[in-house]
Amino acid sequence: TPPEVPPVVVGAGPAGLFAALLLARPLSLIFMSKEPTLLPVTIRAFSIYSLSFLMAGYNIYASSFFTALNDGFISALISFARTLIFEVSAVLLLPLVLGTDGVWSAVIVAELAALVLSATCLVRKRKKYGYA
Repeated sequence: TPPEVPPVVVGAGPAGLFAALLLARPLSLIFMSKEPTLLPVTIRAFSIYSLSFLMAGYNIYASSFFTALNDGFISALISFARTLIFEVSAVLLLPLVLGTDGVWSAVIVAELAALVLSATCLVRKRKKYGYA
């Protein structure tokens, strides 16, 4: 029988994002209590970076899904592209356009690019592995 794709929990991503945004200030205060001038920068960075959490889970799931299907090449492709190719490229390019916010946005752009790659791989391999 073909492997069954578990349902994706839609509410978990936005709830996690809301919690991250809600906790940005208290968590920043833990680490920045000795340097109050960095607090606004840290809160802004945390707020921008936390948007990547919405996509990271899906990308990790896709890589793990292909590992479970014994397709190590696709799993490694998603993982390698996500953590090295897309992220390094974004970190090098986005600060030139967006300044400091580009550093924090780079993770979001890298996760978005990996999301496109993950979705493409899932769609292209569905007939081979027999999932819907």
